[in-house]
Amino acid sequence: MEGEFRKGDVILGYYEVLDVIGRGDFGVVYKVKGIGGRYRGKILALKVASNPYSVEHLWKEAQTLILLNHPNIISLQSYLYKKDKGELYVLYEFMDVGDLKDYVLSKGGLSEEEALRVLWNITNGLAFLHSRGYIHSDVKPENIFGKRVLKSVVWKLGDFGLIKIRGTTSILDVKGTLGYIAPEVFRGEIHRSSDLFSLGCLFYFLLFCRDPFHAEDRKEKLRRNREGRVEIPESLSPEVRRLMARLLERDHRKRFRTAVELKEYLLKEGLV
Repeated sequence: MEGEFRKGDVILGYYEVLDVIGRGDFGVVYKVKGIGGRYRGKILALKVASNPYSVEHLWKEAQTLILLNHPNIISLQSYLYKKDKGELYVLYEFMDVGDLKDYVLSKGGLSEEEALRVLWNITNGLAFLHSRGYIHSDVKPENIFGKRVLKSVVWKLGDFGLIKIRGTTSILDVKGTLGYIAPEVFRGEIHRSSDLFSLGCLFYFLLFCRDPFHAEDRKEKLRRNREGRVEIPESLSPEVRRLMARLLERDHRKRFRTAVELKEYLLKEGLV
């Protein structure tokens, strides 16, 4: 990103840069400390977008998050658009554990018990979205972030740039991340249950450090993901195999319809 801030720089006169914690198509995410105003002394995350595509993506996320308040969804603090420079600044709570992908890879995969705890956190966030008619449409490990609370970690859903309203099923191109896309999305359909398929792929990643369609060749991975056929490993417990098979069901009508339904299943089966 052109004009990237460095450690010690002050952004917008109120936020001192402590570190760069992420880069992507949207721009750069900084760990900052408030040095004035209402966030004085607080550690926060600040996303800065400066090209038209990333500004549009981040603006959509900001407009969505301002309406959402849930313990398992990243909290947006405030945002500012500088029209003269075409720059958008969005301030979030700081997630000190980082993203779920790095966390899982650092541990070499999670136990079934820990994976189910993470799944429960994400399911709660998704259930809140689904109950309000939203479809996240990009559930993946890089979009889940952890925060230490006492001796445990709370996982929260982030990145709402691809969020859709239920009923807007016509999509011009496939959105999402290869390895985590529901088969029907490739056919131009998207449902709340499409998020559940993505969640199943994420659950697989938690346990095996890779998505269920892993292949060295991208075209092969695309073919596998489009077909949506997954071999559920025999090494898993029967309860977890049943859960994963339901999440990764190719026919969206046979999956959990919403994350609310998944929550009820997890409680009923004693998995959380």
